[in-house]
Amino acid sequence: MLRKRRSTIIWVIAICFVGLIFDGYDLVVYGAVLPGFMGPDSAKWIGDHALTPKDAGVLGSYAMIGMMLGALVAGTLGDLIGRRKVMLASIAWFSIGMAVTSMAETLTAFGIWRFITGLGVGALAGTTGAMAAEFAPPGKKNLATAFTYTGIPLGSLLSALLAIFLLPIIGWRGMFLIGALPLVTLLPLAFWKLPESVAWLASRGRLDEARRVSARTGVPIPEAEIKPQQSVVAKSSDERAGWAGLFTVYFVPAIIIGFISAFCLLLVYSLNTWLPKIMLPIMGPKGSLALLLVLNAGAILGTLIGSRLADKHGPPRIVALGFVVGALAMGAVGLIAANINVPPVAKPGEVQQLAEVSTVVVVLLLSTIAIVGLGTSGTQCLIYGLAANYYRTNVRGAGVAWTAAFGRIGGIVGPVFGAFLAVTFAGELHSIFYVLGGISLVGLILTVILPKSKAAAVAQTMAPTTAPAAAVPAGKSRLYGTIMAVVDQTGNKLTRARISEFVSLTGQKVHLVYLAPEHVMAAEVGDTDKAVDPKHVANLQQYVNEVNAQGIPAEGRILTATLFDRGRAVVDLAEQLRTDLIILNTEEGGQRAKAELAQEVAKQNPQMAVLVARSTQ
Repeated sequence: MLRKRRSTIIWVIAICFVGLIFDGYDLVVYGAVLPGFMGPDSAKWIGDHALTPKDAGVLGSYAMIGMMLGALVAGTLGDLIGRRKVMLASIAWFSIGMAVTSMAETLTAFGIWRFITGLGVGALAGTTGAMAAEFAPPGKKNLATAFTYTGIPLGSLLSALLAIFLLPIIGWRGMFLIGALPLVTLLPLAFWKLPESVAWLASRGRLDEARRVSARTGVPIPEAEIKPQQSVVAKSSDERAGWAGLFTVYFVPAIIIGFISAFCLLLVYSLNTWLPKIMLPIMGPKGSLALLLVLNAGAILGTLIGSRLADKHGPPRIVALGFVVGALAMGAVGLIAANINVPPVAKPGEVQQLAEVSTVVVVLLLSTIAIVGLGTSGTQCLIYGLAANYYRTNVRGAGVAWTAAFGRIGGIVGPVFGAFLAVTFAGELHSIFYVLGGISLVGLILTVILPKSKAAAVAQTMAPTTAPAAAVPAGKSRLYGTIMAVVDQTGNKLTRARISEFVSLTGQKVHLVYLAPEHVMAAEVGDTDKAVDPKHVANLQQYVNEVNAQGIPAEGRILTATLFDRGRAVVDLAEQLRTDLIILNTEEGGQRAKAELAQEVAKQNPQMAVLVARSTQ
């Protein structure tokens, strides 16, 4: 069964990953062919005249509008008819769209089919994250989702790389035909190897079908989720869910996060659409495409590094850091460009003259643009994680959907805004990057002023089911009044025995806290809550009874907190319970993870007494 499940996970993650590679390919392919549409031989490309910057910007926005609509519709369809059907239809849709786009003879037809293709690309992006998350094994959800989402910048990188070597040979039509390859490669493979989500089938009450798929794939049917009933750290007076809760309790933060996403996507699409064109006077045709390549290589690096840092320090801090890095890098590109004698920008139909630049300057530009990619596209992936972590559970889905949809406005405006900059600063290339760097600073300011999250860690209280132990007599010597023991493996009998014995000798009262996992991935845009496993609830109840039987009053609590926020959640709960000692006896991640949690607790409250117990496995 384990071998079956491992094989299924590999196939599902691989198909999702490859699908997002073509998503990223579509993102950059228009920017890669744009210089040809605006060059002296444009009539050989498409239409009967060269594109003006304004026309090019509007044309580039059509696909973004389609992607926004496709992503919105895909979420609803995926819940109604299933993830698998939406994914298969999306792959077929955008592949056919790319193929027909490559045959367009007029700019009008090209624009229409870019919009139609965008519907399929957006639908695929809106479904893939949920599919990958639902098939990821326990404890590997973050890794699986992070790997899947690196497909987008990798596809963008491949688009730029192929354009450098193949565009002169196969032309723009061949570049778009490459985007249709999933129709004869990925789609048949997905049809054969991609199962329906077992979690979705179970959630729709189709249990017989869920059992058949589970038996075939080795993926277990998730047990019913136990929702925490009471928050002891913070409890909102307004429990409205979904969009109602989002725009009442979180109105101001939702607007701010929406604009953070929009400004970041404006930078992403401005650069990916216009970078080859605006840098053409300095880098030449192939060199300007090489800039797209390193831009997206930096984005891949930013996604991987940023995801790890966001899990540890929280998305808001890392998003803010990303905007700082992006602003500084774009400012540096502007300074480099300001010291180059850039020839005037050629008018539509004219041959562009090139600047004389040294190898050192070219290397500097390539390196700095890679850092720009890290601070723009790499940061965008983290913004979804910021939203997923910010909102409480019953409004989180609406909050992430709002972030994605509102952010697409930036994607729509980006190509047009890039055209505006290209025209306004036609003779001042450096000024374009200064403006883009300023937009990155606006994103930074919005991230900094974002109010502190109302999404609190939640805890469910659990009393002993046996006769409660009498309070320890006040005159009986005890080192500690109240002890809080934090565990994540409630079924570990050795852990139980050790803690039971220790607290029976040293404490007046004990709170046994099961630290339930709620890992939220920075790039994750689907359901981010892990269900509290009922077996842990049962184990904890038994654990409470065992300690209580030792003659020490015991209470159990299930504490759910995001991975990067565990330290604060533990300290907040300990302070509320007036704890004298915290025992950390977590098992996941071994001694290193336990030491990191101890450091987090110490950072939150240096006066709190903490005992780190040795791992038992």
